[in-house]
Amino acid sequence: MDQAPEQQPRIEGVKYRKVRLYRSVTTEIDGIPSTRLEPYRGWEPVPPREWDELILRGVTGIAVSFTAIAVIGGTASLGGLLDPLVPAVIAYGMGSVFAIAWMYCLGIEWLNRTCPDRARPAKVAGWFFLLLSMGAVAAYGHTLNQPWAGGFGACVDLVAKGSWWLLLREYAVPLDAGVAHWVDEQEQKLAGRALLAGRVRRLNRRAAYQRAVGGAEFQAADAMLTHAETRRSLPEAAAEPAPEPAPAPAPVPQPGPQPAPAPAALVVPSAAPAPAASVPSVPPVPPAEPAPQPEPEEPAEEQQAPVPPVAEITRPGIAAICRREIAANSDVTDADLVAAVKAAGHADRPSLADSVRRTAQRIDPTRKAKAS
Repeated sequence: MDQAPEQQPRIEGVKYRKVRLYRSVTTEIDGIPSTRLEPYRGWEPVPPREWDELILRGVTGIAVSFTAIAVIGGTASLGGLLDPLVPAVIAYGMGSVFAIAWMYCLGIEWLNRTCPDRARPAKVAGWFFLLLSMGAVAAYGHTLNQPWAGGFGACVDLVAKGSWWLLLREYAVPLDAGVAHWVDEQEQKLAGRALLAGRVRRLNRRAAYQRAVGGAEFQAADAMLTHAETRRSLPEAAAEPAPEPAPAPAPVPQPGPQPAPAPAALVVPSAAPAPAASVPSVPPVPPAEPAPQPEPEEPAEEQQAPVPPVAEITRPGIAAICRREIAANSDVTDADLVAAVKAAGHADRPSLADSVRRTAQRIDPTRKAKAS
């Protein structure tokens, strides 16, 4: 069994108090331990009393009590003043407005206690509402022929307001100009992000609602706008390069023995001219013609790909023809473009005119189709 922890020696001049502490006690039976917490009495030092905190709490409680009395007195005075004009419930409800108004301004001033510029409007408005409340109490005393009572009653609001003013000065922390500017920038960034997030959230909710209940009209409008945005975001069509002629197909090697290559002509270096009678002329020997070889039959399953004629390979495309004609004459008509395309070797098909017209409009967007 564990023993209680040893108590620390007491220090002279330090207050101690007796408290309930706990220690762990382990019991082992047949090699199986079991631990539990056992309470015992011990002593611990008492921290010194925070008098500043106690005084601050006390003055805060006093200010709250002053405010409650001022609100009750102002409500009763203004309610009695307005009772002959409106029902009693409404009159006393109106009587509480003035006192609650300067309390409201106190709350705004507390929130901006580190920023005097932002707290100044609330401070001015609070003193103005306080004067209205005091005037209501003084007017009620005057109607009862008790001007002194009304004046002293009006000072209750002034005392409550003054107590809060002093308390706010205790909590207020004036900031340096640089620190205040840094705080403003950080608040602006956070406020901007929060505002943007709220608006995006609202737009997403609206879009989800429209998708759910918008029907076919919303779907059609969404499709049209999406198509228009997609077309606007695509880059302009680049100039089509002229097609290069395809290389001639290499000859297919034939199976069987190949003929020997023809012997190269022997080049005799030129020498000094000799008399014609001394050097007889030797006729050139013609190269031997190779014996004809039988052409092997191609297997039926092997099919050679058709090779397009050279004219189709080297002819320019429709875009290149239209670009060339438009560059030469910007007023060229669609009929002339179709004729130029046909003259370049393109086959006449039913959709040729439409293809030429769309290609010309893509090359020159400001061009208008002209009838021939």
